[in-house]
Amino acid sequence: MIKQCISIASALMVGVFSSSLMAHEGHEHDSVVAQLQVTHAQVREFLPATKASVAYFSIKNHSNVPATLTKATIDGLGRVEIHEHVHADGMMKMQKVESLLIKAHQQLDFKPGSYHLMVFEPQEPLKVGQDRKLTLYFEDGNRVFTNAKVVSLASQAESVKASKDHSHH
Repeated sequence: MIKQCISIASALMVGVFSSSLMAHEGHEHDSVVAQLQVTHAQVREFLPATKASVAYFSIKNHSNVPATLTKATIDGLGRVEIHEHVHADGMMKMQKVESLLIKAHQQLDFKPGSYHLMVFEPQEPLKVGQDRKLTLYFEDGNRVFTNAKVVSLASQAESVKASKDHSHH
């Protein structure tokens, strides 16, 4: 009985491994899937009496293929939108972006005056020092997960100032 169970288990394992290998025969995932890295993710706490806040991060596409960002979510927030600042008719304005192409070997910085995430509808207060799960969704079905640190307006302004002071390096 034990020998028979081992034989059946062995046969099943061989079948599982050979079918998964055959399902992937003929192509390599590394050449198709973009290799994306997210760094410096932060979301600003909601200021008193405000209905929106903002999140920033950097994303680097290390692969040879472009990636198209279509959506973002942050745990505990009901709505997250991709936005950009644009110069139109001598004025800066903010507009929603439906998708954003990240070219091969390109880095995009989500920062003040550029691309950023607008966040709305907190299901509970964001508290400085917390980590919130940030999920980025891509057109090809891939997702990237990271933690966004909840920061205060003052610390966010300080980090932006510091990055500008060091931009010549």
